[in-house]
Amino acid sequence: MTILGRRWVPAVAGVLTAILLLAMGAALRPLIPGSDAVGDHGITLSAAEIGFAQDMSTHHEQAVFMTQYLDKGSVDPVVALLAEQISANQIQEIGIMRGWLMLFDKPQTGQHPMAWMQQTTAHAMGHMASAAPAPPPAMPGMATWDDLNRLHQLKGRDAEILFLQLMMRHHQGGIDMAHEAIPLLHSPVIKRITQGMINDQTQEFGYMGMLLQQRGAPMLPYP
Repeated sequence: MTILGRRWVPAVAGVLTAILLLAMGAALRPLIPGSDAVGDHGITLSAAEIGFAQDMSTHHEQAVFMTQYLDKGSVDPVVALLAEQISANQIQEIGIMRGWLMLFDKPQTGQHPMAWMQQTTAHAMGHMASAAPAPPPAMPGMATWDDLNRLHQLKGRDAEILFLQLMMRHHQGGIDMAHEAIPLLHSPVIKRITQGMINDQTQEFGYMGMLLQQRGAPMLPYP
């Protein structure tokens, strides 16, 4: 991580944490039918649901950082507003997912990111006994610290283009993660919220593609 990365992360993370505390208060209500739901109804999270919530909240967190690294005062107000909307949506969803983890006393991050996707691979292969377990895939669509530092240094049209390129690739990764998770999710509420993430990010992806096309710039390679 560069010096710029080290300097900015604590400040941005502090703001994000304060907002998340507000979001988490509302996060627990959709999952629980009543105050005694955990004890009396025996609600639990599967390993895949825990891993997905941990990894997707981390993935979302970088999207929020990305919106903070954009110099909104120098870019088209349309792009600045889009960044604010993405940040608000992602913060709300982080609060929901971390609220689930807090409710069930699970760590906010996993020791082995993306390990839950191995269940998808095993299912697709028919749980073949002879198949060696594949290593967990890298978290898709993530920007590097060099990408974020470069975004922070740019202004105007150049900043708009790089922001749209990075966020589109980031959304592609998030959409793919959510699609992989859907078959593994047992809770109807978690499945519904995950499908909502797919729908929202697909809409945002299309809108960003239009803005990027207007600026005559290509998408970044993915994955």
